[in-house]
Amino acid sequence: MNEIRLIRRRLADAGDLPAVLAVGWDIFELAGTIASASVGESPDMYPAFTFAHGAAVSGRNAIAFAPSLPPVSGGAGYELPKPLGDAGEIADGLAGLASALSMRLRESAGLAADAADRSACENAAREAERITWFLAQGN
Repeated sequence: MNEIRLIRRRLADAGDLPAVLAVGWDIFELAGTIASASVGESPDMYPAFTFAHGAAVSGRNAIAFAPSLPPVSGGAGYELPKPLGDAGEIADGLAGLASALSMRLRESAGLAADAADRSACENAAREAERITWFLAQGN
């Protein structure tokens, strides 16, 4: 999906902790929206998308505790059309995005001066890893 490619580029371009946190928030929002919309696409993938959606919500909530998170828009979220494409391809795209996010969050945690930022990054990174794992297992 084009949205995944675009937000992955934003993640790669994020130059500091607030930027990583902001794009992380957006990635968890996007992942949750896509996972929720994809639940019915394949009976075999139902559990993977359902659990990935839960991990996306938890990851976004973890980021919310970071003092360095810049203000985010009030809950508009992503409104995407029903995903086009194979459920396995969608899962692979989200898993790759979540894996990249986890790496950036772990890197940011190591560089964060504030303990609350470190904790938020580490907790969110774990949720991103869970998304990757759920979607890899479902495929």
